[in-house]
Amino acid sequence: MNRLSGPVALVLRISLVAVLLIVALVGLLVREDRARADGQEVRLAMEAVDPRSLLSGHYAALQLVERLDDGAPCPPDLEAHYGQDDSWVALSPTAENTHRVSGGGATRDAALRHGPVVVRGQADCRQTFLTPPREPGDEGPPVEERAQETFITLDIGVDRFYADQTEAEALEAALRRQGDAAAPPAFAIVSIGQDGRGRLKGVEVGGARADLNWF
Repeated sequence: MNRLSGPVALVLRISLVAVLLIVALVGLLVREDRARADGQEVRLAMEAVDPRSLLSGHYAALQLVERLDDGAPCPPDLEAHYGQDDSWVALSPTAENTHRVSGGGATRDAALRHGPVVVRGQADCRQTFLTPPREPGDEGPPVEERAQETFITLDIGVDRFYADQTEAEALEAALRRQGDAAAPPAFAIVSIGQDGRGRLKGVEVGGARADLNWF
């Protein structure tokens, strides 16, 4: 009897720990789902990533990229806080019912000076420059380079969309077409909670929306 009590007790303890872990996981999912539902919804431009790593298993990799008009300057206070663990990005609404990066800050209050919506994360703004061509034999002072393209890469912890294989492959195919001029626009639907975290709610490609469904 005593020899049986040891293994039985061990099995019971393992079962109890497994049940507690399952309950904790379900509780976490419920809290995250509630925070996602209660947060402010924003639409952020996204593009395809390297096609070799676009699809992995049952999720499609996402990259939040915003392209500005030619010659447009980078939003203020982004580079000063890039790479810091606790930094914030300001977002401002557009006439197209989307949100764009409008600044950054080391604190929530600092970021709020640049836009009405702030999210924890970082934004990297890069510009490519073009030197106007000279005519043969043209002399004179150096010609100043002008910004040809400005784009912002936004990192707020939203980088993959989980779906079944069929849906993920369809999203992959749509994102691959983003390099074409006639490709429909693509957006990540993100919920920004009271804690400042961005949580992915779904994606939209060419006006068709697909939402995350955890339950």
